Amino acid sequence: MLISPFKAPQILRAVPIACAIFLVARACCFADDAATLDSWKDSFHAVWQADTCEGEWQSWNKYWGQVHAFYFGTRGYAGWFANSQKLLARVTDPTANAAVAAQLTSLGRRIGEDWAKQDSCRKVRTNDTFMERATEGGKPALFDWQNQLDKAAAGDSGDGASIQAAIKAINSQMDTIGVGPPAQ
Repeated sequence: MLISPFKAPQILRAVPIACAIFLVARACCFADDAATLDSWKDSFHAVWQADTCEGEWQSWNKYWGQVHAFYFGTRGYAGWFANSQKLLARVTDPTANAAVAAQLTSLGRRIGEDWAKQDSCRKVRTNDTFMERATEGGKPALFDWQNQLDKAAAGDSGDGASIQAAIKAINSQMDTIGVGPPAQ
């Protein structure tokens, strides 16, 4: 496809405007995400406090920092909030979108509560590297679950059924390894 030499300057002028709109929209979403996470602080604190292993090895501030890393991203992981938005963009049916959003929120809370714990206390590891398999063998990997959700979203017809099936499978794995339901 060729762009007319007369259209190119118009397109080039539109790029900074589009970038500015994206940055403002992302900042608004980030602020909403931060407020949402802050509203869950007490329930995450209750999880940290109830785990005798966790309280012995990791301070509350370190745990809360790990919760932030889970939701906003760290070391190659985009974060639960960003990944959830990417998945929800594939669900075009509004009713299904709301249902999938609620399920992703619940699943994220459940995974995040455990993943943020000290390595020796948690039941979910981050990646499927040789080192993590050697030190945290037998634990399912967060990145594997994200790949499972991404594949489900790629094959979803817009009704959310594929994503919901993946969420159900991940919840079943979490039941098997003994991770409880998300704190309220």
